[in-house]
Amino acid sequence: MVQNSQALKGRTIAVTRPCGQTAEAAALIEKMGGKPYCVPTIEIKALTDLSPVSQFIDELASGKVDYVIFMSVNGVRYLLSAAEDLDMKNKITNGLEKTVNVAVGPRTAQELKANKIHVNLIPEKYTSEGITESFQQLRISGKRIYIPRTNAASTTLKERLESLGASVKEVYVYESKIPVDEHIAKNFSKDLSALKIHAIVFGSSLCVKNMFKMLAKHIAPRRLCNLLNKHITVVAIGPITAETLVKMGANVDVMPETHLFKEALEALAMHWNKAHHNA
Repeated sequence: MVQNSQALKGRTIAVTRPCGQTAEAAALIEKMGGKPYCVPTIEIKALTDLSPVSQFIDELASGKVDYVIFMSVNGVRYLLSAAEDLDMKNKITNGLEKTVNVAVGPRTAQELKANKIHVNLIPEKYTSEGITESFQQLRISGKRIYIPRTNAASTTLKERLESLGASVKEVYVYESKIPVDEHIAKNFSKDLSALKIHAIVFGSSLCVKNMFKMLAKHIAPRRLCNLLNKHITVVAIGPITAETLVKMGANVDVMPETHLFKEALEALAMHWNKAHHNA
């Protein structure tokens, strides 16, 4: 791993996380000597219809749920916030005591533990693929699995677990939309075209899809791919994100072995360091 505190010196790294969730990422980039460029590709909002969450909590409380899979910190926060709005906070906490709780990675696990919710399982790979691999070791045929998440999530995990014989329900606890602020897309397009961005870190497939949609008015998809492939180092946090980038026509230059933001930055620094030595 790269320990040099100036490993990203002089480089501008774009972060595609939602508004209000970039501070930690920006601090990591600055710590490594880089310049963070926040370009939110997702806008997160709470749902207005909480009846599916209410039904989920009732099923939890009655012991009808075998596993609950948490795919993000947002999934934890918005589920608990909805439970509070429904005046069902105690009911959900008690219900989660009766289930096997799965966290996709350490940050999600930390959020659960901070809310006094036990975590039974964190997969070796912090991805949908990693969760599927963990469940392949268990007998989940006939088991009831719930996934509290965004309404814009990929159905890949649901389909994979269903293929193992489980009954899987996604409970939407928040919605993810494309940001409406046109200035963000316009300014980012200008800076991309002026080659002011050295790398972009994509944290999910949704970040990839939304970026192409956001920039479409300002940069044609083919030209965007040309910029990404010739002038920008593209970082995908996980394999499904990488797959989406490839489908859109973009090359993936860096993907960390451990699918976390810090590791992605370290892998990026190593990639640039290697390229410098080979030049």
